[in-house]
Amino acid sequence: MTGAELHKRLSEPFAAADVEWRVTKTRNSNSEGLAVAFIDSRAIQNRLDDVVGPFFWRTRFIPWHQYIPKPGKYEDPSEAPKAPVSSQLCGLSIYHEERREWVEKVDGAENTDIEAIKGGISDSFKRASVLWGIGRYLYEIPAKWTSLDRYRQIAHPAELDSYYTEQLQKLGLAPAQPPNTGNAPADIYAVRSLQPAPVQGYPAAAWVDLVTPTGRAFKVFSLGTKPGLANGVRIQGAKIVRRSAAGGTYYELQDYQPAA
Repeated sequence: MTGAELHKRLSEPFAAADVEWRVTKTRNSNSEGLAVAFIDSRAIQNRLDDVVGPFFWRTRFIPWHQYIPKPGKYEDPSEAPKAPVSSQLCGLSIYHEERREWVEKVDGAENTDIEAIKGGISDSFKRASVLWGIGRYLYEIPAKWTSLDRYRQIAHPAELDSYYTEQLQKLGLAPAQPPNTGNAPADIYAVRSLQPAPVQGYPAAAWVDLVTPTGRAFKVFSLGTKPGLANGVRIQGAKIVRRSAAGGTYYELQDYQPAA
């Protein structure tokens, strides 16, 4: 997968079901809230697994700085100082196949008010993923006032899903589509490259980069039990299933037919 293809795949919009909304402020006696779209860490992890494979990305977290919050507008400055707030940097690395090296991008965040350490690590991971293009388009989707229930929760989530879809259309974007995971023939896939990854009992196993006629590329794992898979070959009727492993999730190419 080339650098341009990698950036295109990572930057693709998420489906409405993967997008969450956070209320940042309220009005009209808390009956309405200003909702901002965001994606959680799990959606980012799944995107990385789908695009580069679970064994071709990694993270590291580095202590950053501490600061003592200043007293709020209605707080007494003479009271005991607040506890220092910690922060951390997240380095998100992806293995670049063309350069045969790991490439890292780094960003950071302070600990949060709720589940401080966990929240800070999650936020720094999200910020680092934006540097790779993941979810960056969400900054172009305006916040929206929406109805809240008596618990100050979003009352009509489906309305925000429709709003999200409308905003994607205005931006000329469309959500990423998963690869064919059924038995019926779908697009014809071209094999762009194979990276040997032998496992016990399957010496011909490999990671395979497939490309559709529309230029969409993604990575799958093949046990190599069926002959004929090689660079430049085209296949059709691919059966691709999602698998889970200790390192994350990935797609496995289980069956296919040679394409004319």
